Amino acid sequence: MEQNEYVHVRQALTILQDVMAREAKRHQMDQHLTPSIYCLLEEEIIPMLVNYLDADFDPDEVNEPPLTLDEMHTNAWKEHQAMHG
Repeated sequence: MEQNEYVHVRQALTILQDVMAREAKRHQMDQHLTPSIYCLLEEEIIPMLVNYLDADFDPDEVNEPPLTLDEMHTNAWKEHQAMHG
């Protein structure tokens, strides 16, 4: 069975969080990451991934990605047509 790609995104997030934890333990002069990439990871990339992955759906349970807006609209239209047809 093919693994859902969200599993890989979660793994990437875990790797990034581990990198940040190791980097935070280092003295500023011994850090591997530049201040700009550290800031980008800390303030933008990691929080956005966390917020997205903590959304109301759990792709591991349904084993498929969330619906796009177009798919939701199409499904709603089909339900509407079925109710009135």
